[in-house]
Amino acid sequence: MNYIPPFEVLKGFMTLSTQNGKQTVHGSYDDLVRLVRALIAGIRVDEAWYLKRYPDIAKAIKAGVVESAQKHFVYDGYFEGRVPFPIKVNERWYLEQYPGVAEYVRKGILESGQQHFDENGYQEGRMPFGM
Repeated sequence: MNYIPPFEVLKGFMTLSTQNGKQTVHGSYDDLVRLVRALIAGIRVDEAWYLKRYPDIAKAIKAGVVESAQKHFVYDGYFEGRVPFPIKVNERWYLEQYPGVAEYVRKGILESGQQHFDENGYQEGRMPFGM
């Protein structure tokens, strides 16, 4: 990531109010999408990797339907569950956190936690490493 908008700018995508002494955020689905796009616009997409991983996008770029991997990711790819670059899993941490995955690795059903993350874990919202 090379840039992230200031929080004050991001708050502008939503309406804030106070209800029962608590701040509440309101916004439409379109507002949410605009907010997410503002956040992910600063993520650098690994163009070569993205086009290899998603040959349909490489084809769309060649056909002139899509401008670039970066724009595709920000406007559509993220919302389709695509990732902008290879995400390296901390294997030990991942298998400790997700014992079901570790069991599949022990049984030989999966080669690694990395394989699980790449094929399913990201879409399931699993973290690849600790914070």
